[in-house]
Amino acid sequence: MEQNVIIPDVQIGPKVQEVFESRNMKLSDLADKLGTVRQNVYRIFKKKDLDTGLLIKISEVLAHNFFHYYKTPEAAAGEPVDKEISDLRGQLELSKKEVDYLKKIIVLMEEKAKLLQAAEVR
Repeated sequence: MEQNVIIPDVQIGPKVQEVFESRNMKLSDLADKLGTVRQNVYRIFKKKDLDTGLLIKISEVLAHNFFHYYKTPEAAAGEPVDKEISDLRGQLELSKKEVDYLKKIIVLMEEKAKLLQAAEVR
């Protein structure tokens, strides 16, 4: 019995660029770790398809599994929530708490500045 396998149509280059930009990494550092030059990294960002060996290396350097973009919906449906997504949600929650804390510090610093200005006027 012949089975039709539908592979998702993925533009992998832009996905690589998106993850790269989220890592706050220098382009020259990525190029060095991939053993190539900056111009080739720009080419990678524009490609629809990449050699699996190169994609493995990029996945290792950027600590991101780019192969999960190729999962069929049927295969992905039975899997648990991706650990990376869970980790990112946790980081986001911590970041939100930190932002709230920093906002409170700003308010206190502004109050302190007003008090110091008032004290200087006297």
